Amino acid sequence: MHQFPETPPLDDGADLRGHLWIQELPTGGRFRFSVAESGLITFGTADETFAGVDAVPPPFRRAAEAVGTRLDRAALRDATEQPGRVTLFGRATRNEGVDYDWTALPPFVGIDVWSPRSDRLLPPDTATTVFGRLGLPTPPAVEKELRAAHAELGQYRTAAGFPPSVWRDGPAAAVLIRDKTGGRAQLERPDRDPLPAPVTQPPAELAAEHATDDRIERTADELTAAGQSPTADAIRTRLVADLARERYAQLRGTTATQAFQSAVAARVQAYLGQ
Repeated sequence: MHQFPETPPLDDGADLRGHLWIQELPTGGRFRFSVAESGLITFGTADETFAGVDAVPPPFRRAAEAVGTRLDRAALRDATEQPGRVTLFGRATRNEGVDYDWTALPPFVGIDVWSPRSDRLLPPDTATTVFGRLGLPTPPAVEKELRAAHAELGQYRTAAGFPPSVWRDGPAAAVLIRDKTGGRAQLERPDRDPLPAPVTQPPAELAAEHATDDRIERTADELTAAGQSPTADAIRTRLVADLARERYAQLRGTTATQAFQSAVAARVQAYLGQ
């Protein structure tokens, strides 16, 4: 897979030209994937790659599950003669101090597509179309086809200039700005709070606080609604992944530990009477 494109913060020297696309950028981790001709998906973060959903760390697992469930593999094969050489980039959304409506915000949003045919990233309008054909969501557009010469990008240097978020009751956390020649930049809302320090409670206490009976029941209901059997293992796996996403700021570094996962598993088994 190709490495992620670098997206610098917007400054006065940003080389943006032609027509711009500006999109809301949710908080999250960089996430990429490629699809072999067999249909098997390899996932990747900035530093690692993973063969299959089960190998993906908890903070990225809901994104991997969403891709695996929604991806139209046939559409990808029809679109290119070399599907395994295409790299698709996006963001695994998670709580980095900005709380979203987690039922509305997709676990994965697609942003960029590396094309082996053109040996470059596709323009933002084309990439958005590709993700749509593959069945994957993309960040909502704030502006489309905005002429760079007429763009008032300085508005994003103040909190008041940020648009309202589609996924939360409040302003967007950041915006992504791209032109069609490869120029790109991003800006975070200036008054956004920094990522808080993770909690340091023992894993069993954290499991008791976050893996409540109500949350376990809701997770079981969600699995059932999705046509999956709500076994103890399935509930534990989904619940850990959901907590790693929705409470990332608090629990980062904890959800991947065996101690925390075992504590959650014990609570699930107790709830199910096992």
